[in-house]
Amino acid sequence: MIRFLTVLLLALAFSGPAQAHKLKVFATVEGGEVKGYAFFIGGGRAAQTAWVAKDTAGAPIAAGTTDGEGRFAFTAPQPPTDATVTVDTREGHVASVTLPAARFGGAARATPPVLATDASAPAGGEADARLAALVEAAVQRQLAPLMERIEQLDARLRYADILSGVFLILGLAGIGLWARGRRS
Repeated sequence: MIRFLTVLLLALAFSGPAQAHKLKVFATVEGGEVKGYAFFIGGGRAAQTAWVAKDTAGAPIAAGTTDGEGRFAFTAPQPPTDATVTVDTREGHVASVTLPAARFGGAARATPPVLATDASAPAGGEADARLAALVEAAVQRQLAPLMERIEQLDARLRYADILSGVFLILGLAGIGLWARGRRS
């Protein structure tokens, strides 16, 4: 009976969802375009994989297949709306990321600066809007690598996670041996 319980406990300890090969999606807005990629936690990219971007109503915005490095890109939705990008490997791995509409606010307005010294220069309000769009685009370019790195760090299998699993198994085995010794 103790052997059966020990085997059952060990089986339950390993029956959780597998995280070592979990699919994740990273996406960011650059200018008027959404760019991103799909990757597996254990390493590697989801190459040649179907993806679809949908709005909040579930209507498709864009769709396609990732390239050889798991990358995808599409034009930012106009008017701005929440966009959910879903990648499906068709092998049981599906992952999504949602970009809120606020992320697209300045994407379509980003235009090159106007360098004019005559009367054709934009009025104060229009110049302010263009400046705000340029600042937003510059900040997004700087934040994209940081957001990507945070996503990768969040997704990786940590050494502490492995040690926790090993000590959980040892603890369960110890409980089983203790119960067996009490029975004798």
